[in-house]
Amino acid sequence: MIGAGFAGLAAADALAARGAEVTVLEARDRVGGRVWSQHLANGALVEMGADFFEDDHATLHGLVRRFGLTVTGRGMAYATREPRGVDTTAEAVAAAAARVRAAGTVVEALAAAPITEAEREAIRARVEVSCGHDAAEIDAAVLAGFGSSFDGAESRRILEGNGAIAAGLARAVGSRVRLQTPAEAVAWTESGVRVRTPAGEVTADAAIVALPAAVLKTLPFDPPLSAAKRDVLAALPIAQAAKLFVAARAPTAPSAVLSVPERYWTWTARGANGNVTPVVNCFAGSAAALRRLEVDDGPATWVESLRRLRPDLSLDADDLLLSTWTEQWSRGVYAVHTGALGTDDWDALTRREGPLVFCGEHTRSDHSGLMEGALRSGLRAADEALG
Repeated sequence: MIGAGFAGLAAADALAARGAEVTVLEARDRVGGRVWSQHLANGALVEMGADFFEDDHATLHGLVRRFGLTVTGRGMAYATREPRGVDTTAEAVAAAAARVRAAGTVVEALAAAPITEAEREAIRARVEVSCGHDAAEIDAAVLAGFGSSFDGAESRRILEGNGAIAAGLARAVGSRVRLQTPAEAVAWTESGVRVRTPAGEVTADAAIVALPAAVLKTLPFDPPLSAAKRDVLAALPIAQAAKLFVAARAPTAPSAVLSVPERYWTWTARGANGNVTPVVNCFAGSAAALRRLEVDDGPATWVESLRRLRPDLSLDADDLLLSTWTEQWSRGVYAVHTGALGTDDWDALTRREGPLVFCGEHTRSDHSGLMEGALRSGLRAADEALG
């Protein structure tokens, strides 16, 4: 197993439960990959990576029950955000979104829709934030799916943090997880695999490759992966996004606000005992947004923007965390669905090659970018590896 994110851990857990001998190689000093729960100095729990999930994410909820975790309401809805910086309302944007026909790219679909310019810009901002990419290249199908619905039920959270799922899976797999052991190269034949690591070579009958798509693009394989898989990986856009968490000095109410011009949104939400957690959460999406917020230079510009956007909040800028996903074991957030990639392309990402099986959120077109997609892909990979 190469990678101990949600996909790799789910696959390893499923294989170990069936009696397979499993070794999990993880480059980081922790499990979870792009899921990472942390605390501010004031004790507030934040999700440095994957955060929101839905009630119909059955695989994730099954693990919540298995590990005895607690799910509670946030008091706000991921899908409902007050747009600021344009002359419209959340209600008007939701009504406008229902009039958009999902054809072509998001920009093309919005241009053809009978809606106002303010509504058009708010919807485009919403999609670019959630998808972390320019809407001119995003398939309009996302308007009916991930990250771009405009009304919905109250969002929920895991009180112990999403990272508790990774920790639970890692406990189940046990000592078979090797941290700080990155795969440097993979050699394979029809009869087996050799993975080179800084600690030496690991051999196996088969390998499940559970790396983020952006990392998989750069891992050397001998012989190389098929041209079809390499071509799709090379063409697959990777979302660019960042998260900022700033402690709140004073109690606040649950809220969700979208900065349309600057392409980020903020939320405050309930945690334990129904109390609002003392932190302001922010998520910015698209390379252009990160440049405007000068994220590469640190959080200062973003914090000042947040003060302008949310004057109702009392911020403690001495207690904050910034997450960018730019480090070498992520190199981006999640896969972006564009109209340039068809069904055959997505199949190529998943297709087994000799003893190599592939999983990760980028291999689940129906739940791409989500924890549920990663988990389901890992279970599928486990079945395929034993098949």
